Amino acid sequence: MSERVDSSLAQPTAKSASAQASSSPAAGATSSARDNQPETRRRQPEDDDVMETDGSAARVSGQSWGGPSSALQGLLRKLGAGLDDFIPSVTNSNSRLKAILAGLKAEDDGLQLASLSELCELLSIGTEDSMSALSVDVFVPLLVQLLRREHNADIMLLASRALCHMVDAIPSSSAAIVHYDGVPLFCERLLSIEYIDLAEQALQALEKLSHEHALSILRAGGMLAVLQYVDFFAMGVQRLAVSTAANLCRGLPVECAHLVTDAVPLLSGLLNHQDQKVLENVCLGFSRLVEDFARSPQQLDMLAAYSLLPNLLRLVSGMISGSNSLGGESRVTLSDATYTMLLRTLATLCRGSPALCKQLLELDISSTLHAILVVSSDGSAQGIGGSMSRPHDQLFQLFSLANELLPPVPSP
Repeated sequence: MSERVDSSLAQPTAKSASAQASSSPAAGATSSARDNQPETRRRQPEDDDVMETDGSAARVSGQSWGGPSSALQGLLRKLGAGLDDFIPSVTNSNSRLKAILAGLKAEDDGLQLASLSELCELLSIGTEDSMSALSVDVFVPLLVQLLRREHNADIMLLASRALCHMVDAIPSSSAAIVHYDGVPLFCERLLSIEYIDLAEQALQALEKLSHEHALSILRAGGMLAVLQYVDFFAMGVQRLAVSTAANLCRGLPVECAHLVTDAVPLLSGLLNHQDQKVLENVCLGFSRLVEDFARSPQQLDMLAAYSLLPNLLRLVSGMISGSNSLGGESRVTLSDATYTMLLRTLATLCRGSPALCKQLLELDISSTLHAILVVSSDGSAQGIGGSMSRPHDQLFQLFSLANELLPPVPSP
């Protein structure tokens, strides 16, 4: 397998060889380079491990193009040498990546650590264009393999960090990380925390992957992994964990509902969190799950099994200016967009499950909606006119929720 991958990454060395010939100070260097042209344009086998190319440069040098004159050949060689002088970073990057690759393949832990540090430095400042010489199909399997070095936490930490930097610099590498089974290893580092730095780095990796590979993370137990020990992390890491969980809730098929069932109690408990960003991401996660399961009353009941409705109603009551949330507890002020989303979520729950609609009526949601409608968002106006200060989409969701709570009109 490694031989097949390595051969696809060959790098022609014609330009670098001709650049050396062109820059020689000797007077007869040009004629000597011309005489040695077939030798300098031969591909070096050790370049196969790192670089990617379509072979176009090699074909140009190998074709006769109708038998060009020696003068034209010399001109082409000079142009090639000049380009190498202008962009020496290509050759330097190639050599540096080859050295890093050799270090990663070494059996010495110290050499691997040094190579990982250098790779992290290179990727942290790299872009997709500048890192075009790096093959993800060569480096990702090696880094995933280093994630299994249980005896050396520093190697696992730097390997995780390198993969995070690689996703930033080369977005397409995220698919390779999933393909080479990097996701289960990240989840393991969160489900069994031995090193807090390694767990935080694994969480960052999962967050980056969650935007495009949510289902792969869920199948590896990712929802439970990011939420199980969320309280042990610093606030910034908690926000990252809940944001990752919200990403995993996007577009989940109904038949995959079992992938989030175990994490619903943890997500429900976070509805009492006192940080606004954490709370808003929890609300976003539930809103996405409700939309995903809108036509499945059984799954909606599963989501509401852990006091979801009382918590959502308590949060919505924060729209009543000057009042505390239900129960007299101090409330966290949410954005207008989040309040609008919560109203839409409650309406979807009522529409999808008659049992949940009945439960909301028993929780006296009618009084909460009445108070929201008669009090303006800043508390300055009373009466039905006070609600006109609210955003139009928020008013629409308010009336949509009220409509869902009303009994159906009997057929004539």
